[in-house]
Amino acid sequence: MKEKSKQMTSLIGTAITAACCLGLPVVLSALTAIGLGFLINDAILIPLFIGFIGFNLWLLQHAFNAQEANTTESMSPFKLAAMGGAISILGLLLSVAGIGLASLLIYIGLGLFFVGNFRG
Repeated sequence: MKEKSKQMTSLIGTAITAACCLGLPVVLSALTAIGLGFLINDAILIPLFIGFIGFNLWLLQHAFNAQEANTTESMSPFKLAAMGGAISILGLLLSVAGIGLASLLIYIGLGLFFVGNFRG
């Protein structure tokens, strides 16, 4: 698998787990319809979400190191994605705790995370 396809796979996984954690009915219905309703559990989704973000950041860092020999680009896409990932994880943990505007943090964090990935 090429690096970009791995990165896109982890981005899709991150988006799906975030959608499940946020309780989007379309995603929850689709998972239930294909027999994966058991995944709709915070004990499974939170580690999965953190794992996908970590894997994606590792791939982004790896891609940056591979390009570093050829160009002198700054590491700002990685930093932006890392900051977005941290914000979305914080928002997810706050939403599990029942804090009101936590879903807004998740959306903002995922937005930064995706922008950092597509700039990289």
